[in-house]
Amino acid sequence: MEIRKAKTIEEYKAVESIQRVIWGMMEEPPTPLPILVAMNSNGGLIEIAKEDEKIIGFSLAFPGVSEGHRYLYSHMAGVLQEYRNKSIGFDIKMHQFEEARTMGYSEVRWTFDPMKTRNAFFNVHKLGAYAFDYKINYYGVMGSKENEGVESDRIEAHKFLDRDKILSDRFDVAAKISNYPTPWNAFDIKGESLAIEVPFELGNNDLELARKWRLTLRKAITSLEAMNYIMNDVIKNENSVYMIFTSRKKLGID
Repeated sequence: MEIRKAKTIEEYKAVESIQRVIWGMMEEPPTPLPILVAMNSNGGLIEIAKEDEKIIGFSLAFPGVSEGHRYLYSHMAGVLQEYRNKSIGFDIKMHQFEEARTMGYSEVRWTFDPMKTRNAFFNVHKLGAYAFDYKINYYGVMGSKENEGVESDRIEAHKFLDRDKILSDRFDVAAKISNYPTPWNAFDIKGESLAIEVPFELGNNDLELARKWRLTLRKAITSLEAMNYIMNDVIKNENSVYMIFTSRKKLGID
C-alpha cells in the first residue's frame, strides 16, 4: 500500500467521489475537487492510500489557528468498507502525523462523534489523542446515512506530536449501565480519573435510543469538561466501553 499526497486531477476526482461512498452522502455535498486542489496547494494536506492502483482511503487536512496556536486540522479521513479492519485507517493517520511534523506542526486536531464508540476507541486509545471541547450539534442535522436522525454532537481530538500521552491506571466508575443498553440516569464525579460506560455498538437503527444516549452523553461530558476533565483513554469491554476522563491538572494540559 502507498500513502502519499494527492497529485493529479484524477486522484482529486477519486477523493471527491470516495467521500460519497464511505459516508453514504445524500443531501450532504462532498468536499469538491477545486477546494481539494486549493487546500493541497496552499498549506493543506490531502493524502491518498492506494492499493493495486486503486484509491482505497484518504485524509483531508488544512491549517488551523486558535488563540494564536497553529495546528493541522484533519477534517476527514476514511477507508472503503471492504478495506476496513486491516489497520489501513491507522496507517493513514500515522502518516498524516509524520507529515504534520515535517510541516512544522506540534498538534493535529479533528472531531469525532463520542456516541460512535468504535471511533472513540480508535481516536483516543489507538491513535493516542486526548479528547475535549465538546461541540453541540456541530454540523446541524445531517443527511448522510451515517448521521441521519440524531443531532451532530462532536468532541475534538488533540494529538500532541511533541509529548507522550498520559494514561490512567486507576479510575473510579462514575456511571455504569445497569439495564443494557438503556442509558444510566446519574453519574458521580469524584477523583482525579473516572469512567463512564457506553454501549460499544450504538448505531442509529433505534432512533429513540440513539437520541437518549446523545442527550445523556452531552450532559455528562459537558459537565465533566466544566470541571476540567479530559477524555484520555477508552477501554473496551465485551459489550461496552469505558470512557476515561482525567483532570487537566494531572495530565498537564493548560
